[in-house]
Amino acid sequence: MKKTKQLLFFVSAIITTLLFASCEKDNDKAIVLPPIDTTMSSMQVSMGVNYDTMIFVNLATGDTKYSAIKSYDLAFEASPQGQYIYLNTGKYMFAWRSASTDLANTDTTGLVWATDADTWLGDSTAFGKNKDASGNCNNTVVVIDRGKYNHFGSDRYRKLQIVSISSSEYVIRYSKLDNSDYHEFTVPKDDTYSLMYFSFSNGGTMVSLAPPKDQWDIVFTRYIHTYWEETLQFRFYLVNGTMTNRWNETSCAILKKDSVPGYKPFDVFNHNDIPNFPFYADADIMGFDWKDFDFNTNMYYIVPNLFYVIKNHNGEYYKLKYYDFYNAQGLRGCPAFQYQRIL
Repeated sequence: MKKTKQLLFFVSAIITTLLFASCEKDNDKAIVLPPIDTTMSSMQVSMGVNYDTMIFVNLATGDTKYSAIKSYDLAFEASPQGQYIYLNTGKYMFAWRSASTDLANTDTTGLVWATDADTWLGDSTAFGKNKDASGNCNNTVVVIDRGKYNHFGSDRYRKLQIVSISSSEYVIRYSKLDNSDYHEFTVPKDDTYSLMYFSFSNGGTMVSLAPPKDQWDIVFTRYIHTYWEETLQFRFYLVNGTMTNRWNETSCAILKKDSVPGYKPFDVFNHNDIPNFPFYADADIMGFDWKDFDFNTNMYYIVPNLFYVIKNHNGEYYKLKYYDFYNAQGLRGCPAFQYQRIL
């Protein structure tokens, strides 16, 4: 016991001396690094019973940002090389690219509507590629359905033409189908963000909706999932789920018992297991399949023996598992999950 006390005293004295010396050397710039917290964290967010709210989550800090899904129409890639434009499919939006470069005289009869894939990959959008291999802008007119649940009459549709795309901005022009409410608008690019959000409302406005791209990993949102095996009437279905920030190199692995070779339970999964599983950059790897609907009880339940591993832009790994979709009052649309950084 005596030797133990002497050893502790000796170690304590060394630490005190080092700390004092450090402070004396550069007291104004002394930095105290926070300890790495590897304990299990829990979070519950609320999308609302109609899933009208999107929530951006930073797993490293636990910070969240809530925004109204209905607040925007289009999202433009924000990087200097960005060219892709995304529909707000959470409003049940569709688009059709015509062959016309004349905004005022584009034929809008017999349109074949398309929507974005829920992978959020740029070449799987309804707009498609907005530049050719030589970097020239695709100026053909795109007709847009802003969504039948939120827009009515002439306000529901727009014609849009991309005038130019540069490293710093998009220039677009648009109008209603009857050529009224014509505007030309510049959408700026800002590489500190994943996307730049735009609304046709009030003649055209930019919408501050998401945190900077380095400050969010996943977002809870509503979007269209396409069931290609269904008839056209039931093919496009609004769902709510979790998407990863694919514009900031966030990737995800899915681990489900009996579906993934080498599966290990959530509680024992550690850093040694990470190399055994593939990670995907598609935004919808988490998607909406972590829950299922029971038609007998008319309620959602969390799929058992399923969890995810997320790699963020800093190369940090987090394991994440859902455990509820209802809050304490029994209201749906409140995903609850556990997560932990893997060291």
